[in-house]
Amino acid sequence: METAGPCRKKLHIEIPAAEADQEYQSALAAYAKAARLPGFRPGRAPPAMVQRRYVKEIQEEVQERLVAQGYRAALQEHKLEVIEVHDLSPVKYQAGQPLAFSVLVDVPPEFALPDYKGIPLTQHKIEITADEVEKTLRGLQDRQARFEDVAGRPVQKGDLVQVDYEGVCEGRPVEQLAPKVAGVSRMQGYWLLAEEDQALLPGLGTGLIGLASGEKKQIPVAFPADYSVPELAGKQALYDVTVRALRERRVDASGAELCKAMGLASLELLRVHLREDLRRFKEQAELRRRRDEAVAHLLTHTTMEVPESVVQQTTQGNVYDMVSYNTRRGVPRTEIEARKDEIFQQAKHTAIEDVKLRYLLRRIADAEALDISADELDAEISRLAAENRTEPRQVRAALEKQDRLAGLRDTLRRNKALDFVVAQAKLAPTTGEVPS
Repeated sequence: METAGPCRKKLHIEIPAAEADQEYQSALAAYAKAARLPGFRPGRAPPAMVQRRYVKEIQEEVQERLVAQGYRAALQEHKLEVIEVHDLSPVKYQAGQPLAFSVLVDVPPEFALPDYKGIPLTQHKIEITADEVEKTLRGLQDRQARFEDVAGRPVQKGDLVQVDYEGVCEGRPVEQLAPKVAGVSRMQGYWLLAEEDQALLPGLGTGLIGLASGEKKQIPVAFPADYSVPELAGKQALYDVTVRALRERRVDASGAELCKAMGLASLELLRVHLREDLRRFKEQAELRRRRDEAVAHLLTHTTMEVPESVVQQTTQGNVYDMVSYNTRRGVPRTEIEARKDEIFQQAKHTAIEDVKLRYLLRRIADAEALDISADELDAEISRLAAENRTEPRQVRAALEKQDRLAGLRDTLRRNKALDFVVAQAKLAPTTGEVPS
């Protein structure tokens, strides 16, 4: 065995002629027993005749067996865990000759574990202020708000307005430019908010402010360059709009309806409930922050080369996730293409850190004999099922079908190792607070 690079070994394997010949005779006997040659009953043909007839097939089978046996023996001799096989040198077996070949493999990294017990971590104080509770309460009340009909006043910002509209762009009806896109050209009785954030027709919502029910107005709409309808991207349009009705947003300031919906007797009890929720949220945020700090410490204090094959696979997954995320955010494909080198470099950097951390935490789990029990695995499967609104048995079946159950167990084991490191850390208090 020789080192062929970081986390890469080259194995030179030779099967002695005597051992190869023994395997050859075994294969020849099997062929002779089953061979059907003209003039002979099955299994009665002379071995020499069988050998002449099936020499190519026998040699190929023997070669395949010997390569597999030699490879397994080499792994056992050197106690190697192979991540990926890269290259097998050309093999050509000839009866009566030894069989020699080499194979290039990736193996896990060899590295010294850093001191992971008692590492220094900062501790942020967790406090819940009255202002935070009130802000959360107002947010809940806002989400519980209703829109109710209102008359005798013009449209105000935030109102829900019912309108009829029809657009013209470059002297032609918008319908002719984008006939397949519903709602862009014209609508009757359409409800929209009188706010700036109107993705369908930018500027139309704010253009309604100040209009009374029954009033008409021409409102300009400027479609952005990255508008979702290519035929209208970057163009200006003019819409004839008629206000039909309006509704205003009304919040239950007393909180009575909110308390009733949440099964609480009073607003004070609701505030107590919200304070507890905020505390739990901040405690979870503080734990995540400590975990991130522990990860940074472990990576900084560990020198490790990682297998390039694993980095490549992880990088590809990261690139896919980044592109998918930007696509869902509405980032144009042209912009993503223009940033492809930047995306790849960022994805590779993250992949290297992720792969290092995986091996680090596995080694810590080994050192501390940490494992995942059947109950812990069942609990995680139940959590995934609840998250995806399905049954645990369906989640387990899908994981088994996709051969991902071992991967889930490995992830849980690594998380347990990280929790162990955080629990063993030395905490130094700081003046900072956990962010809301």
